[in-house]
Amino acid sequence: MSYLQIFLFQFIVTTIAMSVEDRSWMYDGWNDNGRHSSDWVRNTNAFLDQAFNSVSNSEKLGVVCPCSDCRNRVRRRRDVMSMHLCKRGFMPGYFTWTEHGQRPISQPTMDYAYDTADGLDQMLADWGDAMQTDSVEHEPTADAKAFYALLEASKEPLHSYTSVALQTAVARLMAVKSQYNLPVECINKLLDLFGDVLPQNHKMPKSLYECQCLLRGLKMPYIKIDACTNNCMIYYKEDKNKDKCDFCGESRYVVTEPAHQGHKRKPIPRKVLCYLPLIPRLQRLFMEPNTAKHMRWHKEGRRANPNVMVHPSDAEAWTHFNTSCPEFAMDPRNVRIALATDGFNPFGYGKAQYSCWPVFSIPLNLPPALCMKEENIFLSLVIPGPEHPGKNMNVFMRPLVDEIKEAWPGVLTYDSFSKQNFQMKVAYHTSIHDYPGLGMFSGWSTHGGLACFDCMADVDSTWLPNGHKYSWFDCHRRFLPADHSFRDQKNAFRKGVAVYDTPPHRLTGQEVLAYMNEVKEKSFEGYGTVHNWTHIPFLWELPYFPLLMRPHHIDAMHTEKNVTVPIATAVSLNHTKEGPT
Repeated sequence: MSYLQIFLFQFIVTTIAMSVEDRSWMYDGWNDNGRHSSDWVRNTNAFLDQAFNSVSNSEKLGVVCPCSDCRNRVRRRRDVMSMHLCKRGFMPGYFTWTEHGQRPISQPTMDYAYDTADGLDQMLADWGDAMQTDSVEHEPTADAKAFYALLEASKEPLHSYTSVALQTAVARLMAVKSQYNLPVECINKLLDLFGDVLPQNHKMPKSLYECQCLLRGLKMPYIKIDACTNNCMIYYKEDKNKDKCDFCGESRYVVTEPAHQGHKRKPIPRKVLCYLPLIPRLQRLFMEPNTAKHMRWHKEGRRANPNVMVHPSDAEAWTHFNTSCPEFAMDPRNVRIALATDGFNPFGYGKAQYSCWPVFSIPLNLPPALCMKEENIFLSLVIPGPEHPGKNMNVFMRPLVDEIKEAWPGVLTYDSFSKQNFQMKVAYHTSIHDYPGLGMFSGWSTHGGLACFDCMADVDSTWLPNGHKYSWFDCHRRFLPADHSFRDQKNAFRKGVAVYDTPPHRLTGQEVLAYMNEVKEKSFEGYGTVHNWTHIPFLWELPYFPLLMRPHHIDAMHTEKNVTVPIATAVSLNHTKEGPT
């Protein structure tokens, strides 16, 4: 950096330091013996006035408490916060009241990785952002206010002699029940014991049902949808009242013995799809300020090395979608999701044939360190077995696809970071699978001679008459430059074969859609010979789906194990037998 930049940086930092109010009274005028100076009492009351006047609806929701125990993590009412500060004092080093009405002053960074020409423009931009005035705050949405109120109410102390929150105590009890599989009667007896031991003013629930009601408001919605036992259809929306499958005629419910006279027995479905709605979970991400801030990272976050791809937003497919849908790309809070699915055996036995297929939704707005964390990957569907869904994966995807379609125009959401309401739009970006899963999800079968999803029908595979399978050996030469010497070699690859074909044309989304519609009109005639389409996925109903550059991906583990490792092994063996190549 130049001397002018260093001087300007030191000048700005010095100005910021001189403008900060002296708040040494927070720690000098308080001690743990209860003797507080008059200045400490006066300044603390002024702090409380500022804190509760700067937050809307603070009397009901409270304000985060800066005492040495709460440390801005728990909301408290004014009387409770005053008692905490008198007993415990302020948390260490809290000179800048960022959580109580004071706007944080961000110091300009001297990050050489992001300097453009001389770094001065970036430094002045940071300084300008720090001096901006606060924007107008919006009233939270009804869902957000209900969630905050419920969260605050559930964090009230269990009784007046402890700081343990009611929600914490109930959540730990429910975790113990789940871990040790305790029956309902056992939990109710324990709650009776707690009621006799705790002080009279305690708030511990009296039964397991009351515990579940307390935590129910903090949970996300969960829907069970009955399905045909042959995976033909799901009893959803207009079909929810049907008793038989429209395609195979199988009964929806298990046939049981008739109930006793005067009793009505609840029907038992033969197969159930578990659906966890996606939109409420995405809205919950914006209800926490730190997470809401990170949801902008894909556009506003800084990269240490702009030339290295560390996030899907650095790829060409992301930029292509921004160009195709500029209105969606204008607001960095609009969410792009990836879907991932794979089958697993829920019972853990190798010989068991039961296969369960979960579908996960991954919001891609978050930075790389948070994008693939377990808490940020949402389970959206649990597709039941015992057999894999095959092309009927399309049937089970209907609720999720409908929800993504409904979220494309926008869903009113409260952003707790900017304290504003906005229309959150959600778009499908890509999917992640192994190769068999790709075939079920994309509609193009990954078996047979036309198994390549990119080349489609324009593939050069060879049938092995003795091995009774297809081989893709020597399919790579068509991708080489036209004048490459390998194209003319007739002995190094397939015997007596020279390759002069050009690479296959990669179809655009509009061309693939026309291809599928043409095949559908012919009732999928010619499967395995001129095409490999098994069905048309519901994802093509999304208005922007033909604009996606890479709608499906193979996960890294299968790419490494099935492609990279065999090639590396073959090269290694060739190197060992014939020397360096």
